[in-house]
Amino acid sequence: MTAQTLSDGVSSIPVASGAAAGSPDVIERPDTRTTDGDHDRFSHYVNKTALTRSAVSGEAVVALCGKKWVPTRDGERYPVCPACKEIYAGLRS
Repeated sequence: MTAQTLSDGVSSIPVASGAAAGSPDVIERPDTRTTDGDHDRFSHYVNKTALTRSAVSGEAVVALCGKKWVPTRDGERYPVCPACKEIYAGLRS
């Protein structure tokens, strides 16, 4: 397969045809969704400056436990992540 450049400069790559004649072409993409399991059920400890920057710019933050996400929910409604709590306790002592 070779790419074709269209008049507006966008490249078009042909897709392999289906098994039967006249069947639609299918582009298979890998599943890029991630599930963090129990991490979504907890609130996490994050640097206050990073949290403020995230609220303004929408960029992701990294919690003490390593979870990376864009905060959108009220963390006070969830229990604290046990891993974050343990790491924070170790930092304080």
